[in-house]
Amino acid sequence: MESPPYDIIEYLVAHGAYVEAARIATDRGELRRAIALYERVWRFVDALPLAESLGDRGLAVRLALDGNLPARATEIADATTADADLVAVADAFADRGRFFEAGRTAERARLWPRAAALYRRASAPIDEARARARAGELREAGLIYERLLAQGSSDEAAAARLALGRLLSRLGRHEEAARHLQIAVRTPSLRTAALRALCAPLLALGFRGAATEVVERLRQDQAGLPRAPEDFIALEEAEAAAAEGDGVLSAKRAASAATAVARRFEIRRLLGGGATGRVYEAVDTLLGISVALKLLQLGGTPADPERQAYLRFAREAEAAGRLRHPNIVALHDAQPLSGLFVFELMAGGTLAERLATTGPLTPAAARRLALDLLTALGAAHERGIVHRDVKPANVFFDVAGNAKLGDFGGAHLADFGQTQSGGFLGTLAYMSPEQISNAPIGAAADFYGLGATLFEALTGRPPFLGPDLVGQHLGEAPPSVSALRPGLGPDHDQTLRRALAKAPADRFGSAVEMAEAVAGWPHEPVPATATAPVPGESGPQNAVAAPAPPAIEEERELWHTSDARLVVRRDTRTARHVLIEERAQPLEDTALERLRNIAAAGGPLVQRILRMSDDRRAIWYEAIVGEAVPLDTLSDEERRPLAAAIASLPVGVARFVARTSAGPVVLIAPEPS
Repeated sequence: MESPPYDIIEYLVAHGAYVEAARIATDRGELRRAIALYERVWRFVDALPLAESLGDRGLAVRLALDGNLPARATEIADATTADADLVAVADAFADRGRFFEAGRTAERARLWPRAAALYRRASAPIDEARARARAGELREAGLIYERLLAQGSSDEAAAARLALGRLLSRLGRHEEAARHLQIAVRTPSLRTAALRALCAPLLALGFRGAATEVVERLRQDQAGLPRAPEDFIALEEAEAAAAEGDGVLSAKRAASAATAVARRFEIRRLLGGGATGRVYEAVDTLLGISVALKLLQLGGTPADPERQAYLRFAREAEAAGRLRHPNIVALHDAQPLSGLFVFELMAGGTLAERLATTGPLTPAAARRLALDLLTALGAAHERGIVHRDVKPANVFFDVAGNAKLGDFGGAHLADFGQTQSGGFLGTLAYMSPEQISNAPIGAAADFYGLGATLFEALTGRPPFLGPDLVGQHLGEAPPSVSALRPGLGPDHDQTLRRALAKAPADRFGSAVEMAEAVAGWPHEPVPATATAPVPGESGPQNAVAAPAPPAIEEERELWHTSDARLVVRRDTRTARHVLIEERAQPLEDTALERLRNIAAAGGPLVQRILRMSDDRRAIWYEAIVGEAVPLDTLSDEERRPLAAAIASLPVGVARFVARTSAGPVVLIAPEPS
């Protein structure tokens, strides 16, 4: 029987010669074995270089701490950059009871909840609150700051007051923020930081003179700061974004963006561009859909105007990302570090393009457009967002003709009392008087912009033609739309006159109030021979290819069986047609689940299920105008953009497609059996 191979390391270990065994293991390149041997005899300092040569930073930090070399452990942690290594380093610190260092490392890895928990164990409440705020736990962070304030005049309480002031300013509670920050200014070590934070809430409260005085005090120590408070605030926002990793696109980040685009997106064509970036139609291979890919192309330092443009662009992505609404252009993904934003593709173009090619909308189409946009604005205003740039170029249509509001690049967040900063962000032909005069801006500014947009949608021209647009917006009444186009009446005049009032208080108080006025507009009859969609309005069409019914018909049956029937009905509230399936028996569990799966797939490329009756006997479907053709008759080019949508539907549903003016739409309305 052959003897097992002889191992000198095992022999030495058996005789207690661990150090010699570790040296031999090191010579053989068995570094982890050598480290384990050194640890058995507490020779942590000897094991440390081996862990470093392995690149195991978590192990290296643990060995440095075990070897009573805390400074070396800190050096290793500070030199660590990869997220996976930072997690290992944080774990090593925590395992050895050094929770503050663990929290700091977890914070560098952007593990905010873990960092907060570690800071809590380290009895570091200021740092815990900061981490909780970054994790989105704003209420919890505020409670920690308030608890520290109750402790009196300690340095920690003063730091908490400064942090609380910043947090309240972020939440739009400017009056409380200013009060805390003014107290924090009295602490010499916090004076500069508190003054820098104080400028924004003062300006938001309308105290421009006080904000200017704050900037002048800061300029005494740093003469290079901008003089105007608006410019100073923009610089502060830029520096804060850079500190959080959201700086402008450098050459390195541009290369990163190019790599991300090449790997993930198939660029189809350029849709548009400007000084700050370009928008492409692309196929997102990750999401499996066609998208609008927006790429920022900027450089510069925090004080450059390009950085401010980037911040406005980032706000657009943030605002759109938080507003999930059927009448707001959806944000699918955002990578601010790379300047890359992925939006829903609006293949139907813009209202500006439609007005330029087909002229004014019908009264019914304009009414539907207004109601769609008002629901979008209502959702935005409820979240504290004022669009500030409502105009035809920012109204988009999907392939089914649904209107959506996009381009929130100039949106104000958190507070309606903030003033316009840094010049005109809107387009002058649609800009409210308060935007022109740099007065406080609120929801009423959006109603003015919408009023100007609807004025043009109905008449083909904006309310004022210039040349002195500023003077006209500030002091001249717009003409009556009924005088410019036959078929429009007093209801149109009254609504638009109020929306375009010079004083914000004289306009509508809410989107709901304006929608109630628009709902009273009369409809213009839809021609019986209509074969193409009117801009902004869908007519009836479905898998059985029914023609558009005359406007005088409130309801028309398309087919019926002993179990169900399908009718076209005019929805007088929205001035649009819908398809309604009326069933003899309510949907049961299996059929109901199938219907829910179909509804979940609805979107710009799939006919939508609008609602179901409480008794589950009636289902409302979106009506699509276009030639209905079997799916298998489409060309490969026509089928390609529909592939992901079809795959999301239950088997057997996608049998027909409507060819609309903006592209194909999968039909899911039921067929007669």
